[in-house]
Amino acid sequence: SRKSFLVEYHGMGNAADTDECARKDMRCWYKDNTVWFTEPKFDIPNGEKFCFCVDSKNNTYSCERRVTTGNNNLVEGEDYTNFLYCNFQSGFNEYYDLHKDPFQMKNTWPGVPEDTKMLLGDRLNRLKNVEGSMSATSSSTEPSRSY
Repeated sequence: SRKSFLVEYHGMGNAADTDECARKDMRCWYKDNTVWFTEPKFDIPNGEKFCFCVDSKNNTYSCERRVTTGNNNLVEGEDYTNFLYCNFQSGFNEYYDLHKDPFQMKNTWPGVPEDTKMLLGDRLNRLKNVEGSMSATSSSTEPSRSY
């Protein structure tokens, strides 16, 4: 059975600056009072508009979500049964132990040992390249300790 799965999102963005609202690598457009059908409505004077941005290309990320139970730990005696590791296109990383932090409130990536960071990155890259029913993980790329 699968213990890890890949979560990806590709941020939207314009190819170029096309006007003072549409910026390169951002997903923006103008809005005015005609777009609000339900409360709360914004009080925008008639004839005026504002620039609204909802996404950007640097919001592109890939994550490994690990969910296992019992003796399915990656390292004997350590608890790697419930985590989320994400790498953003910008180089930003996030790691959450979902046993301790189920609402992902504290990114513990800065405290992850360097060797484990490299191993998590390798695992994520392998997950991104899986085809069909091949396995993306092996014991040679498992993290070596808990953090």
